[in-house]
Amino acid sequence: MSCDALNGKKITWHHFSALEENDFSVLEKEFKFHPLDFDDLREEHIFPKLDIYKHYLFSIFSVPFYLQEESIIKKLDLAIFIGNDYIVTVSRTPIESVERFFARARRSTGLRREILNNSSGYLVYRLLDYVFRDAKVVLQVLSRETQEIQEQVYSHHSQGTTRRLGLLRRDLLFFRHIIDPQRILLPQFLNTKKVFMPESLDIYFDDLKDTFDGMWVVADNLKNILDCLFDVNEAFLSHKTNEIIRILTIISVILMPPTLISSYYGMNIDRLPFAHSIELVSLIILFSLLVAFVLIIVLDKRR
Repeated sequence: MSCDALNGKKITWHHFSALEENDFSVLEKEFKFHPLDFDDLREEHIFPKLDIYKHYLFSIFSVPFYLQEESIIKKLDLAIFIGNDYIVTVSRTPIESVERFFARARRSTGLRREILNNSSGYLVYRLLDYVFRDAKVVLQVLSRETQEIQEQVYSHHSQGTTRRLGLLRRDLLFFRHIIDPQRILLPQFLNTKKVFMPESLDIYFDDLKDTFDGMWVVADNLKNILDCLFDVNEAFLSHKTNEIIRILTIISVILMPPTLISSYYGMNIDRLPFAHSIELVSLIILFSLLVAFVLIIVLDKRR
C-alpha cells in the first residue's frame, strides 16, 4: 500500500501510487465510490474514459512513456476521482511524472497553496498539464529515431534497417492510439456543469487540449514521413533483389555452354565426335566463354 495525501484550505489530494487489493477497502470506506469504478481499477488494460456521477467525476487517462531497455513505447493508466473538496489519483504502477509533481507540491509551499486553495478542477488541469507536457519526451524520441532511420534508409538499406523501421512504425501507431481518444475526452470535462468545474476553467482545458492536438499533429507528420520511408525502403530492397537476380542470371548464362559440353561428353558412349581432339574442344570452350562475355556486355548496357 502506497497512499499519501496533501491537505489545503479548500481541497485534499489523496494519491495511491501503487494500488493493491487492500487499498480498495480504504477507498470504499472513505469515499464510497461506485462499484463499477472499482471494477475499472482492477482491469489491466483500461481505455480512457470519463464517468459523470452526482457528486463526483471519475476519469482514466493513459500516460505514454518510453521504455529505454526494450526501446518500446508503453502506457500507464492514471485514474482520477474528482469531488468538490478532494481529488484521488490512483495508478497500479507509479507514474514518474505524477510522482514528481506530487513531490514538488509537497516541497513547495507556493505550489501547494496554488493548487490546493483553488478548485479541484484546477488541480486536475495542473496535474494533466504537467504529466502530458512531460510526455512530449516520447515524441522527441520518435522524432530522433525518425531522423536516424531516414539516414539509414538512404545510406544502407539492410535487413536491420527494415526491422528498425517496422518497430518505429509500431511505436508511432501505438502513441497515436494513446493520444487520439484523450483529445475527445478533454472537452467533456467542460460540459459536466459541476461546481468544481466552473466556466473559468474553460481556457485552461482548451490550452490542455491544444497540447494534445499539438502532439497529434507532430505524430501525424511523423507517420507520413515513416510511410514514405517505408515505401522508399521497399523500392530499394526490390531493386537490390532485382540486382541479385541479374547477377545470378549472368552466372547461369556463363556456365550454360560449359555445362552443356561437359554433360554431352560425360555420357558413357563410345565414338563421340571430336572426343580425342583436344584443340577442337578447347576452341569450343573458348567460343562459349566469348559468347558469355558478349552477353555480359549486352546485359550491362541494357541495365
